[in-house]
Amino acid sequence: MVCRFLGLEHHIHSSVEKSLIEMKMQYIKDRTESFDDYFPCRLKNYILKHVGNWLNLFVDYHNNELIR
Repeated sequence: MVCRFLGLEHHIHSSVEKSLIEMKMQYIKDRTESFDDYFPCRLKNYILKHVGNWLNLFVDYHNNELIR
């Protein structure tokens, strides 16, 4: 139903693909949580643009760490 709404082709993933996707999502979750410890979002009623800016900051910081 969601795929049809978004105009995407429905695809069933194998157990190996599911495992890889889950590992990648857990990695991203762990990295963003540790980044949030150093650069927390302090706004109580933040807007989506602020969240986007925070994610851009995270990506820039993460990419900079990979280069080192």
